[in-house]
Amino acid sequence: MKNKSNRKKFFTIISAALILIVIGIIAVRAVTQRQASALLEGLETITVERGPLISFIEADGVVRSEQNAILVWETSGEVSEVLVEAGDRVTNDQLLASLDQTSLPSAVILAGADLVSAQQALDDLFNSQMQQAQAQKAVEDAQQALEDALNPEMTQAQAQVAIASAERDLERAQRHYGILMTPASAWSLQQIYSNILLTEVAIVDLEEDVADIGKKVNQTVLHPFESRILYKQMYSDLQIQLAQAQDRYLGLVDRYEELLAPPDPVDVAVAEAALAAAQAQLADALRQWERVKDGPTQAEIAVLEAKLADAQREWERLKDSPTPEDIASAEARLTAAQAILEMTSITPPFDGVITDVSIQPGDQVNSGEIAFRLDDLSRLLVDLQVSEIDINRVKVGQDVILTYDAILAMEYRGLVVDVSPVGVETQGVVTFAVTVELIDADAAVRPGMTSSANIEIGRVENALLVPNQAIRSLDGQRVVYLFGDGIRFGVLAAPQEGRPGGPLGGLLETFGGGVPSNTILPIPITVGINSDIYSEVIGGDLGEGDEILLNPIAELLN
Repeated sequence: MKNKSNRKKFFTIISAALILIVIGIIAVRAVTQRQASALLEGLETITVERGPLISFIEADGVVRSEQNAILVWETSGEVSEVLVEAGDRVTNDQLLASLDQTSLPSAVILAGADLVSAQQALDDLFNSQMQQAQAQKAVEDAQQALEDALNPEMTQAQAQVAIASAERDLERAQRHYGILMTPASAWSLQQIYSNILLTEVAIVDLEEDVADIGKKVNQTVLHPFESRILYKQMYSDLQIQLAQAQDRYLGLVDRYEELLAPPDPVDVAVAEAALAAAQAQLADALRQWERVKDGPTQAEIAVLEAKLADAQREWERLKDSPTPEDIASAEARLTAAQAILEMTSITPPFDGVITDVSIQPGDQVNSGEIAFRLDDLSRLLVDLQVSEIDINRVKVGQDVILTYDAILAMEYRGLVVDVSPVGVETQGVVTFAVTVELIDADAAVRPGMTSSANIEIGRVENALLVPNQAIRSLDGQRVVYLFGDGIRFGVLAAPQEGRPGGPLGGLLETFGGGVPSNTILPIPITVGINSDIYSEVIGGDLGEGDEILLNPIAELLN
């Protein structure tokens, strides 16, 4: 009896405890739901969409011209003229400014006299070289003349050849002159005239034949034994024969008139001149033969030997001067004098634009004082400093968008043209130099301006996009938090007819709680390229149209 009473008392205590636990769970759940509802009111969501995504690396830099120079004075003096202004375009070696000659240091003034002296000395050396070459040629000529005199057979043969050639030329000139001056014979004239008459008759006959065949060709009806094609061929052949006969007739008439006319005075004068020249050439060849046919005399050989000795002595006197060292020394002296005189003026080393003028006429300047700044503005570059973290993603040829604080609401295009292989450490930070060429620069962009650059390192035209602020890290994995109802997720739904409940839904239903209207679920993702706002999702269970939390709250997630 006592045991039965104790068991009843035990079950009563257990029942009371269970009731208290259920009441506690319900109370805690109610408080939790109120807290969760309050947190849910502050949540922002966004729908996952697809779209283009461009990934940039940001960097700052300074614009510079591809080539620039600071032009300074190399001597002191008073500026006499300034020929350009800032903004002027100048060409290589154009005179920009000069100094007054009377204000120059004495060393510069004396350089003018040194220049004249050095030029004269160099000219003398070059003249010596000419004299040297002439002396060497004189020795060779004298040796050849003596050898010819000691071996007269070759000279005699050459003289005989010259006579034969002159005689042939004279014969041709005489024959041409005789033909030109001899009138045509009566037989020749009669022969050509007869040919003219015969050709006239032939032309008349051909013209009649052409007319007859032409009628046949144009005749509407032909006899059975006639052929229009044959008539057309005959008509064409007759026309060709007629044209040839007419040409022949004109040629015969021209020849007949030429034979009747006296010779052209100009042709006669040319023929007479050619005849006289041939006669003179023959006479000269005969004189040369008379001179060499018996060979040289002893006196002639002695004269040739003496000429050779004189030429050799002159060569010996000149052959050792000037030396290459003498010429190099004279040229160096001339170059030094020219360099000193060039210090009195300023010329640009390359084509460009004068971007700064620091002098004006009348200024007293010293050596090393700045006169002009010159920039080649045909190609503008921007020098960027890129962090070592990003440098391996920068490549030559990548597109760049550049903006300038000094040029509002304007963007300019550029291309990466150089990436430095070596970094530079500044205050513990390592950066690499990247050079960008401006593609569409205008007059508003100037060297020295600061530039903000976005280097395009990746582009996807149809990327699955999520905002960067929606991405969190969970157990070392990047996740976004999907926002939706528990039934949709299949993890919190209560059992229903024909469909099992989720793992937590039945428990909530047992204790009197309903299925939560909003559920937050972490979805692991793999990220590709990213921009300042969005990242590309390349892996995971996230899909287009999903709704994710833009600002997940830690208390709600826990």
